[in-house]
Amino acid sequence: MADENGKKKCPEPIEVYLNLPAFLAIVSSSIETFKKETIGYLVGIKGESKFIVEYAIPYQTADTGFGHVTLDLKRSARINETLRKLSEGLEFIGDFHSHTAFGNTTASIKPSREDLQTTVPGQLNIICAVNVKKRAVNWYENPRGILMGTVGEYRIEIGGYYVDKAGIGNKYQRIILKCPAITGLAQGKKHNGDNRHWR
Repeated sequence: MADENGKKKCPEPIEVYLNLPAFLAIVSSSIETFKKETIGYLVGIKGESKFIVEYAIPYQTADTGFGHVTLDLKRSARINETLRKLSEGLEFIGDFHSHTAFGNTTASIKPSREDLQTTVPGQLNIICAVNVKKRAVNWYENPRGILMGTVGEYRIEIGGYYVDKAGIGNKYQRIILKCPAITGLAQGKKHNGDNRHWR
């Protein structure tokens, strides 16, 4: 994308707000299947450069393993049709999946080649990375817009990306993820008193 002078414009930052039910579903389903990946769909509201994620719902019939998740497309189509009929004011806006630590491999929120190959342009993609924690950390949003914290014996990072349109070689855009219900309303204060102590 370029401006009137022909200079390449930086894409507008994409902000994503996770409501508490969505956050809980993403974290709990990712921990439940630890050592295997989980995947689910996101329901909410999409604006031009902003998403509000109301609900995150795990797929119950996905074939999961370390490093892969396979969906039945017919079942996904049924879910989408149900959402269109029942979720007044809300819509299918994307999906989430987990990356998990395995052996000496540390899970990260960076999308894999397979992630990018299956990305649907215009949809939100959230990744929850689950590793065994080394120390307890209160939940906070780091300067790159990633949610981080610990719960039980796990260290969790939640981030995501967005691809505007299809095309070979198109780069993904990292999102800025926020969840005030967990990190507190104060911005820019690392580990402030409002942070949830999920240790």
